[in-house]
Amino acid sequence: MSFLYLLQDLGDRLGILETAGESAAQPAAKIQTRTVTLAELSTEIRSEEVRALADLPAELTVPFEIIFETAGIEPPDNGWNVDRLKQFLHTDAFKNKERSVVQTAILNILKLENASVEDVVKDAMARDKALDSFEAFAQKKMEDRMAARERQVAEIESQVQALQSELSGLKAKKEADEAKWREWRRQKRAQERELAWAVGYLIDRQVITTDDEE
Repeated sequence: MSFLYLLQDLGDRLGILETAGESAAQPAAKIQTRTVTLAELSTEIRSEEVRALADLPAELTVPFEIIFETAGIEPPDNGWNVDRLKQFLHTDAFKNKERSVVQTAILNILKLENASVEDVVKDAMARDKALDSFEAFAQKKMEDRMAARERQVAEIESQVQALQSELSGLKAKKEADEAKWREWRRQKRAQERELAWAVGYLIDRQVITTDDEE
């Protein structure tokens, strides 16, 4: 799910914001809602800086916080951003609580600290925008990288096939040479036996060298 929709869902759950042109869930009791447009919640980011960050060799190891910082996302002066909201929602004080109780508690905390609901949502939407921008740049790099890897794999596979063919050819030649050598030696021994048999009628001593059969 896009973080934007997650935030819209969060806004509906808290019963705080309605986006213009869309129907929201029924607000919890005593929680006043107000209508805002997505344009009012949208924040510009430093796209070119994010692109430069995604162009780094190890772009997939860049921490998200560095992406947010590079995109120019800064927490409001009151310190209330989506991270702080998540921290509150994950505390034991809010676990197993009814929806309306959590809504009221969060709104009270924001009011006491003079924090704006819109600022928190803007922070979250800006982070989502920065992540989407980084992903778009990184995806192009990844697609180019994977295409290059596929070409390398195809080249190596072709080389492997050629080497395997050459290897098979060399093995066949080696076996053929060994067979020819064995046949030549067989014929040599037969010739030597013929020589020894013939001269045996002329001399009593063995003057012909003969090899034993292997």
